[in-house]
Amino acid sequence: MDTNKIKEIIDIFEGSKVAVMELEIEGMSIRLEKQTASAQNFPNIVIPQQETTPSVDNIKSIEEVIDYDEVKSPLVGTFYCAPSEDSEPFVRVGSTVKKGDTLCIIEAMKVMNEIKASRDGIIKKILIDNGEMVQFDQVMMHIGD
Repeated sequence: MDTNKIKEIIDIFEGSKVAVMELEIEGMSIRLEKQTASAQNFPNIVIPQQETTPSVDNIKSIEEVIDYDEVKSPLVGTFYCAPSEDSEPFVRVGSTVKKGDTLCIIEAMKVMNEIKASRDGIIKKILIDNGEMVQFDQVMMHIGD
């Protein structure tokens, strides 16, 4: 899970009346807890809150945050969306892909590395422009259902 997802979840939590929230997403557990003025004075005492679950609107927002997988760069290099300047891009936003389909190329030290889809899905977002440098583990695309 990337830091943007975590930040969005924290923003939703902070805007709610929920005192404690625990989530398990993509094998990662997150526990958020608000401290009230009286809880700060007595840290060992848990003060029950009236509302203990997020509102339906917040649940929908959290689901929207996690409805895709990230395609991350496995190396530092130059991102190319097509095999050549005259060719069509491998994928566009809205393209349907199968596991193993080529999504893009990253050039590193004159070697062209094809980046393949790790799952079936639809390209939800492309975060890198053609010819732009990418860093190791940088999110390049989102693939969702």
